[in-house]
Amino acid sequence: MSYIDLENSFFGRTKVLDLLKRRVIDLKEGYRQNIAILGNQFVGKTSLLHHFIANLDERDVTVVYLDFENKDFGYFMSKLIGSLLYNFSKKKNLDLHDDINLLLETTKDHIPNTVQVIRKIQKDFSKGKLSECYLGLLTLPEVFTNETEQFCVLVLDEFQNIDNFMIPDSFVNLGKKIMTQKKCLYLVSSSFPHLAHKILSEKLSLLFGNFEIIDIDAFDLATSQKFIDKNLKGMKIGVQLRGFLTDFAGGHPLYLNLLCRELINLCSIHNQAEVYKPILTQAVENTIFDRWGVISRHFEIIVKDICGGRGNSIISSILISLANGKYKNDEIIQDVIMKKSQMIQRLNRLIELGIVVKNGDFYCFKDKLLKYWIKFVYQKRLRDVELAPDKQRKQYKEEFHKLIDDFNVTSRKDLSSRIVELFNCFDNEAFSLNGKKYRLPLFRTVEPFRFKNESGIYFDMIKASSENDQWFVVVKKDNVGETDINTVMSEVKKLTKRIDRCLIISLTGLDENARIRALEEKFWIWNEGELNTLLTLFDKPYIL
Repeated sequence: MSYIDLENSFFGRTKVLDLLKRRVIDLKEGYRQNIAILGNQFVGKTSLLHHFIANLDERDVTVVYLDFENKDFGYFMSKLIGSLLYNFSKKKNLDLHDDINLLLETTKDHIPNTVQVIRKIQKDFSKGKLSECYLGLLTLPEVFTNETEQFCVLVLDEFQNIDNFMIPDSFVNLGKKIMTQKKCLYLVSSSFPHLAHKILSEKLSLLFGNFEIIDIDAFDLATSQKFIDKNLKGMKIGVQLRGFLTDFAGGHPLYLNLLCRELINLCSIHNQAEVYKPILTQAVENTIFDRWGVISRHFEIIVKDICGGRGNSIISSILISLANGKYKNDEIIQDVIMKKSQMIQRLNRLIELGIVVKNGDFYCFKDKLLKYWIKFVYQKRLRDVELAPDKQRKQYKEEFHKLIDDFNVTSRKDLSSRIVELFNCFDNEAFSLNGKKYRLPLFRTVEPFRFKNESGIYFDMIKASSENDQWFVVVKKDNVGETDINTVMSEVKKLTKRIDRCLIISLTGLDENARIRALEEKFWIWNEGELNTLLTLFDKPYIL
């Protein structure tokens, strides 16, 4: 973690926590499945790990937490050794010490083999034999578990930084030890998914015990709204403003937490029991627009880091181009005026850092609020020719109020109308939605209509026609059942024109029988997540 800590605001992630607990039980029952938790910085991976460790109540399991962010080899050695000895002493009711040498003295009669290995590690370290020391540390958990009959969970936070120790074959040797340590569960995390995937596939691709990958992203929309309610501590906020705040922060727990704190402070200052538009505007001004606002400083540090170094200053222009809606290669090249090879190189760097994601033909920001800050704050700081703070604040408020008003207008539209608007944006681009690739044509006509199913309930439908294809789109907020699929097929057969593609868009999903039937009929199926991915790509608010 960096200077902002999320541990005290842990929320949600129950499915991930349940899976982690299940994997610990599996370990004790003789089945081991190592886990990699991957996700961008500040989405709450470290707070998740801390919460998991704090609530793991297994007497025969020793947990060692190692944070490799900005840590040297000495930290790794002392933390691993100290954690094993301290936890053993605590379980055996021995004297507890912070000093490793004192811990060695109190445990040497109880775990002599472990202490002997540690003494050898210390000796190698004192002689500067870091490779031998590293191999000894990798061996230590196995020696400890065999001697104590304890199971061990090793949590390696930001594990990719092990490479910074500059020890030859560090991951290869780690992989070898992981395969042999049957009583040790390895739980690794990384804020750089692109790099982590590469390490896991190339250097930690194990013959046995490959890593199960869990992707941690921003909160989904329902969880975001519950998180807002929890953080506002009983204060009122209207449905529309809460929806706007969810969309504005992109479900990011860090931003939601910080904005809610500022809202509470402002409501206290102004003696308000409810969050209104002026207070939200002031909260965003204080945290994001103001140069010394906590979120603004956070973004300043990110941009400074990625734009530093020789030849990287141009990256700020690429970020601004992306923030202004230039999503494709040719658009960015024309806007920034640089060679395609140079532009691709820098976009790839942004992808590796988790700032940008490539989806089909599109490049876009991973972080929705960072995009807003780049467009409305950072860009203006760079390009404003007049130092006029009052004028800038007035302009900010006008733009932010328009953002809220536009959201309110859009969110009040019915689902079918919003889908029609989205379909009118397609221009024969390729996309990836939930791992599946799609090419969406340029539609000449997109028309909504309604019809009744067998129960007499109305369906929202859309007919979309491109130059070559006819699409039939079912739009439902609630669950889609097998009867609905039958109704759609019956309606399709009545049409005089051949239908090339049937698509179901459901915000709550399909029951199992309906899903099987839809797949048999070669329907495409999009849920809320896939729909919101497309809306984000075309700079439209989420559907809540």
